[in-house]
Amino acid sequence: MNNLLAALLSGSGATFDHTYSVAVETGVVSQQDVDWEILDSWQQNTSGLRFGYALSPNLEILGSFHYGSQNQNSDWVIHEYEEPEDAFGVYSMNVNETLIHLGPKFTWNMTSWLAPYATAQGLLIHNQLQFGEGYSIDEEDSATFAQSSALGVGLTGAVGLEVRLRPIAKKVQLFTYAEAGATSASALNFSLKDASSDGEAINIGDLGYGGGYYRIGLGTKF
Repeated sequence: MNNLLAALLSGSGATFDHTYSVAVETGVVSQQDVDWEILDSWQQNTSGLRFGYALSPNLEILGSFHYGSQNQNSDWVIHEYEEPEDAFGVYSMNVNETLIHLGPKFTWNMTSWLAPYATAQGLLIHNQLQFGEGYSIDEEDSATFAQSSALGVGLTGAVGLEVRLRPIAKKVQLFTYAEAGATSASALNFSLKDASSDGEAINIGDLGYGGGYYRIGLGTKF
């Protein structure tokens, strides 16, 4: 087993010369739900693709697209009735999350197969919030239904470690990586347009992004 691992990881000693990279990855950019204190307690991983363009052996421009969906059903107190079964209702909430990162990656090629790196990337966030009374998010099935979209921008900084396998026919190279860091971003402001009597939008809460960040991935260079 040790000999096999050494054969897979070892190379000529020189860093594989590539121009492009593509990887599938998953991870989390932490949410801060200060208004409802609901969403950040059941946050799910997003998944997507990361693309890279090498400017030099030590510098690469990365771009990634992630998507995720998370939903929750909860009981809430709606009135004070004498009968307990009349005192509770059920609501369902769903968030569709889209994250786009873009920025440079600085790599220290410690060996041909092991490379620590650091990256700083701009972040664009688009979320769609859906809220319904009952167990369904479907607008036709829910007695009360609301939907809102919001945009946010931010910055992510992270450090990571990349492990590379021996190049295949000197044309492609498989690699895996893990990275962790922090994100700071503007809050996403959700509102119901034209919902008030005077036609103004009604604010229904903010969803912040910030704090912990991590991603793991598997890809190829070519």
